[in-house]
Amino acid sequence: MAKPTDEQIRERAHLLWQAAGEPEGQQDRFWFEAERELTRSDPALNSDEKSGTFTE
Repeated sequence: MAKPTDEQIRERAHLLWQAAGEPEGQQDRFWFEAERELTRSDPALNSDEKSGTFTE
């Protein structure tokens, strides 16, 4: 399982922070949320979704 890089987490956390209205003092919240999202979206963790197993 590939862990997201710090740069990937930083970029996603910044987007989340902006979307939330740029609140002060909540850096950890956005960092951990970004890390969680990126880990969940790892293709190695969701191989069934990427293989087309699910249809709509």
